Amino acid sequence: MKNVFVLALLLLLGPLAWAQNAPVARPETGFLKRTVTVGARTYAYRVYVPENFKPSKSYPVVLYLHGVGQWGQDNEQQMGGPNLGSVIQLYSMKQPVYSQFLAVFPQEPAPEIWFGEGAEQAVKALDQTIAEFKADPARLYVTGLSMGGYGAWYLAAKYPGKFAAVAPAAGGVQVPDWFDKAFPSPMLTAYKSQPLYAYANAAKALGSTPMWVFHGAKDEVVPVTESRQLVAALQAAGHPAKYTEYPNEGHFIADKMYTDPAFWDWLLAQRLPAVPATSRR
Repeated sequence: MKNVFVLALLLLLGPLAWAQNAPVARPETGFLKRTVTVGARTYAYRVYVPENFKPSKSYPVVLYLHGVGQWGQDNEQQMGGPNLGSVIQLYSMKQPVYSQFLAVFPQEPAPEIWFGEGAEQAVKALDQTIAEFKADPARLYVTGLSMGGYGAWYLAAKYPGKFAAVAPAAGGVQVPDWFDKAFPSPMLTAYKSQPLYAYANAAKALGSTPMWVFHGAKDEVVPVTESRQLVAALQAAGHPAKYTEYPNEGHFIADKMYTDPAFWDWLLAQRLPAVPATSRR
């Protein structure tokens, strides 16, 4: 009878003991593929999860918006360089700063821009990432190069209070004539007719959101005057915007910007102010 009791006890406790000693599954890391649905359309995006990701930690999230060279629907093209994705792929094992955040890389189909549904799908991809990885909603940042630089300031102005900081590179407010002629579309027409298509209005809408603007002085794709005028409008509105103009650089400044330790120190230090308990009622 005693042997039967011992056998029954082993059968009951065996699975529990195995479960306690079973290896813990490692979280998925790298550039993960995801999708998001807005209305009737499904958009692809990537999420960068660092190799040393800890599920118990609440990470900040960087939303990166690509330029026209990465248009597509393959969920691959937006990772091509030079941009934040290519910088992370090159330096993530060499510089610890790239293990301190998650990054979201939405993709726009041609010839759409980061406006209207384009802006909405990017923000929804960001929100899905926050929910999936339990990220820190007080430390969300938006950045982008070229068309993505336009999108970065626009999203920060369109969604006030969402981003702790914004960092446009080689972008601006008003599109160059060549872009208008090369890629006409109803979306572009709508973008140009909305109130934020004016430097003063954009500056006002950005409020006090911390902003660091980057541009190359020899940029032949997006005139450097775009960033200069936006920064001048911000400063006229009392905004302490930071501005870096690379005197010997052209349009593709991602490698300089996204490998600068000072940039990451500044960006990751930004946090939305805590909301008082009385304001949440």
